[in-house]
Amino acid sequence: MAAIRSEAWGDRATAPRLLLMSRENHELRRRRIADIVLRVITEQGLEAATVRRIAAEVGYSTAVVTYYFADKNDLLLSAFRALGEGNLARYEKFIASDPPDLISYLVSMSALEASDGSAWKACIAFWDRSLRDEVFAAELRKWVEQVLDRIASFIALIAPHRGLDRELARRAATQLFDFVQGASTHLLFDADCWTLDQFRIALQREIAALVPGAAL
Repeated sequence: MAAIRSEAWGDRATAPRLLLMSRENHELRRRRIADIVLRVITEQGLEAATVRRIAAEVGYSTAVVTYYFADKNDLLLSAFRALGEGNLARYEKFIASDPPDLISYLVSMSALEASDGSAWKACIAFWDRSLRDEVFAAELRKWVEQVLDRIASFIALIAPHRGLDRELARRAATQLFDFVQGASTHLLFDADCWTLDQFRIALQREIAALVPGAAL
């Protein structure tokens, strides 16, 4: 599909009618914009992700961007949630393996996932924002709870006889999550501190210690 020139959109009042003519549906367009936001944040930081800058990057007018997002905070929150959606997709992929592949799921959350640590750079920027903005802090807490539940569901499946107590599974999930977070933060500043093989072996040992007899 040919790129739609920003001049064609006119003012905000005409945007809805013209958007209906587009082949991209509403959610696809929002996601495309969110992906651009993540790239800008990764390359230049959170403050660079202004509505005007994102509109220029994606090739739309600011009127089109503000049709989809109320303001910069809405734009940033959408990008933050896009990271969470990626985590859910990886969870669904790896839990469907036989046996459920917890190690690959944990690796997919680490800074080893991409050679440039791009997703993690964006995460660090959002964490910083969360320290001063309760809306982002609440979103981060919700995301962490979801990820802990996902890790715990893996643990319940790979534990011997699938009989691990829910509280113990949650505690083990927290320890594994914290291990990935710590190692990934280290990797951002020292890319040689872990290789993929070393990281997988370390995770295997952590899981074996937390869930003896786990099917890995």
